[in-house]
Parts: sequence; structure tokens; C-alpha cells
Amino acid sequence: MNTTFTHLQYQQLLKEHQLNSFYALWDVEVDWFEAPNERRGGWSGVGQLRLTASTGEEVLLYVKKQQNHGRFTFRHPIKGEPTFKREFKNLQFLKKRAFAAPEVVYFAEDHALHQRAILITLALDQYQSLDEWLEPGYSQLSEAQKMGFLQTLGQNIRHFHSLGIVHRALYPKHIFINTQHPDKIAVIDLEKARLTAMGWYRTYLDIAALFRHAPWLSKDEQLVFFRAYCRESLLSYRNRWFYKMILQRANR
Repeated sequence: MNTTFTHLQYQQLLKEHQLNSFYALWDVEVDWFEAPNERRGGWSGVGQLRLTASTGEEVLLYVKKQQNHGRFTFRHPIKGEPTFKREFKNLQFLKKRAFAAPEVVYFAEDHALHQRAILITLALDQYQSLDEWLEPGYSQLSEAQKMGFLQTLGQNIRHFHSLGIVHRALYPKHIFINTQHPDKIAVIDLEKARLTAMGWYRTYLDIAALFRHAPWLSKDEQLVFFRAYCRESLLSYRNRWFYKMILQRANR
């Protein structure tokens, strides 16, 4: 069954720009961040779209479009399901649990000729990716600032995992820091994320991915992060062993 969702607050905005249908949104030109990714027999891409509301306010939207770019599931073993549909579900899941993530403006899928999907979200105001936030100079932070930041980050990732979800691509570019309140984070690009009852799997997969893509973290800083994640000032025997497994995966 096709899923269609439009955020009530933005229905009028889309209507004012004659973008209140799947086909109108499919045809509208967006500024692609890069050429759409072609694989799985189809393509998928993300771009920006700026719309001006009747109040004069400019709204920045992130528009994701894909065609024949699905994943196979038990419910969809033949044609698969659009990966953006999973991302839409994950974003709504996090919203219900008050964990920061992009606000969904619109989602719809169409299977008339091809398997197509559109996911539109708001830009994350007052947030920067972890990479961008650290760019001014992580090395310039004092030791106390680094330790405080890493401990807070570890606690936030633990909270994310406590919801029963694994990101499966938890890179610094997918973690966003609130520039006004650096103790708060948001996550993006949740098309690979899924719910799992295996807590060890959430930790193992995501922290290894984060360490692998965060070369600015020293070994000591990785340990500070993991201790905060585990809520242990000294790691238990079990967690020391688990930490070694994570590092092996991160460094392979």
C-alpha cells in the first residue's frame, strides 16, 4: 500500500507554489548536492529547494528523490521497498520519542510506472554536522573542553541506542551538534537505520563506524567516549573485551 504524508503546517506552502502533488514535486528542479547515485537498477539523490511563504519567510527544504532504488524485505521480497520509506518511518519514530532529527514535510511513493519515492525535510536550524562543528580546530580545545564534549557525545549516542535503533552509518557527517546547546545532538540519513532488540549490535556497529570515520579522535579520547557511553569510570571486564572488539572492527 502506498504511503502519503504531508505536514499540516506546510500544506499551504506547497499549495502556494503548486507543489501539492507527487507529480509536481517529482518534476520540480532542485539543486542537487551531487549527481544522483545510480545503483540497484535505479537512482537516488538529494538536493535543496528554497520556497518563500506568503509571510515572506524563506523555507529551506531538503528534497530526496529516488526511482527503482529499493531494499528487499520479507514483506516486499520481489520489488523491494523504497529506502526513503524506511527513513520516513525512522524519522517519525524518533519524533515520537523526542529525539532530534529532521522534521518531515512530505513523503509519498508512486508505483504507476516505476517505484518512485519523495522525502522532503526541513533544514536543521541551529545545527552543524559534527565535522563542521569541529572544523574551526578540535586541536585548539582545552583538554577539559575535549573531555566534556566526548562525555556528552557518548551519553547522547547511548540515549539514541536506548530507543532500540541502530543507525548503521553513524559517521560524524550524520551527527549534528546544536550550536546553541552543544550538549544536544540530532541524527540524519536514517535510510539504513532499523530497530533491533540486540543492544550489543547497536553499540558494536555504530561506535565502530564512528571511530573509523573520526580520525581526530586519539586512542585515549576514544576510551573517554566509550566510558561515558557505558556510564563507567572504569570499564568492567566484559566492556573491556567488548571495546577491543569494537576497535578491531573500526581499524580493519
